[in-house]
Amino acid sequence: MSDFNNRPQIEVLSAADGDRRRYWSDDDKLRIVEESFIGHRQAAATARRHGISRSLLTTWL
Repeated sequence: MSDFNNRPQIEVLSAADGDRRRYWSDDDKLRIVEESFIGHRQAAATARRHGISRSLLTTWL
């Protein structure tokens, strides 16, 4: 029984604890993709500004 007291605590996380999946309208996607082509900006920098992954941005292209 003493072995049970020495075990580390386990934290259980559920999907409800995290951020919900966001929905991007076609207009939002188009605006972000167009922004990634403006000037010398990189797709990764544009994706970071909008809080999305670069791979998601490239699937919208």
